[in-house]
Amino acid sequence: MTKTITRKLSKRDIVPAAPHHYLVVPKEHIPDCLSLHAGHVDLVKMMAKMGTAVLHDQGVSDMKDISLGFHQPPYTSVAHLHLHVLAPASQIYKDVEYKFIPNSYRFVTEKCLREKLKHNPSPVKDSRCWTL
Repeated sequence: MTKTITRKLSKRDIVPAAPHHYLVVPKEHIPDCLSLHAGHVDLVKMMAKMGTAVLHDQGVSDMKDISLGFHQPPYTSVAHLHLHVLAPASQIYKDVEYKFIPNSYRFVTEKCLREKLKHNPSPVKDSRCWTL
């Protein structure tokens, strides 16, 4: 598992949804966030850590105005797990903001997914985290 955690890449999204929009992709092929289980909690944490490091490197200083999350099937465009890193979250472009509503049926935040994984030894069937 260590190799997976330490060997990731980060790149700018080809169709950015915010002024800063990056993807963190693990080297190990994982189809999507519904394929994750409790053993992947550290991977998700490290992906988030890498995403925030990229934002710092790009001069983003307000870490309260960021969004880190995953699209879940059937709303994935690529069959490989990737974390979306967006900043400022308050400036997500209006024409695509519906794709990045935190903890909706389309987009689950990194924090929410991590919490769900802690309690799921087998792959999660639905990673939605509804806010009340």
